[in-house]
Amino acid sequence: MPQASDPKLLARLARLELRAKTAVEGLTGGQHRSPLRGASTTFAQHREYVPGDDLRHLDWRVIARSDRHIVREFEEETDLTGYLVVDGSASMNFKTQEWSKYDYATWTAAAIARLLAIQNDNTGLALTGGAEVNHWIPARRGERHWQHLVEALESAPVDGAGDPAEALVAASGRMERRGLVIWLSDCLGRADHATKAAARLRHAGHDLLVLRILDPAEIDFPYGRSTRFEPLELGEALLLDPRAVRQAYLEEFEKHGAELRRGLRALNADFRRLPTDEPLEAGLVEFLARRAARLRRRGR
Repeated sequence: MPQASDPKLLARLARLELRAKTAVEGLTGGQHRSPLRGASTTFAQHREYVPGDDLRHLDWRVIARSDRHIVREFEEETDLTGYLVVDGSASMNFKTQEWSKYDYATWTAAAIARLLAIQNDNTGLALTGGAEVNHWIPARRGERHWQHLVEALESAPVDGAGDPAEALVAASGRMERRGLVIWLSDCLGRADHATKAAARLRHAGHDLLVLRILDPAEIDFPYGRSTRFEPLELGEALLLDPRAVRQAYLEEFEKHGAELRRGLRALNADFRRLPTDEPLEAGLVEFLARRAARLRRRGR
């Protein structure tokens, strides 16, 4: 029986809306509660009651001990605003399975947007191509807005060349308020450019989560015979014996990935590599758990 978040199951479902709802059902059907909290209150302090205070805030335990009328004060927490930045550059078309990296990115983005919608939080969306923002949807809330996001993800072209970190910087300039930025990309640009883009977001007060979406073949380089590699963005086609270059490729690929992780985590940004053959639940649950832990460290 396939899991609700199994990529093979999601690939068979007809519409992105259904895929997102199915993935979220698999995620929330377990014991994991989403810490993507919206408006609520956090206890701040006690103080003396004054006429006009809401009687519901009286602390009866303190009153019973001290015979003084004491109320509990709370700090209001603002609604969460989530910004999804989805890389739609040509390299995201790569696939060795039934679905591409971009397909997987849209499933993940739509599922996260669904979680935010369930909690009545605001969600914005930037669809990028190469180094540019092709489509921007300002942050709003509600079921109709979520449907609008899904339609945009389904209809967006996957094209364009350039460093995706430049598009992340361009998207950051359109974000109206501080929030949680979720960047979904293969991050196949310079690692230092990604770090600089992340630093800009963190300096602006945003939380940042980077979900690096990769095809398993990019990670393992499983090719064993003479292969023609076609460029998806820039460059020329190469006819190679993979066995002669495999070790060098893997070393360079891991070096780039390690530099990317170090740079992002030094900025206290969350980072998760998502192979496209991995159930969405694994990456999303880890994301939610990390965010919950970070909020606890802040005392929220």
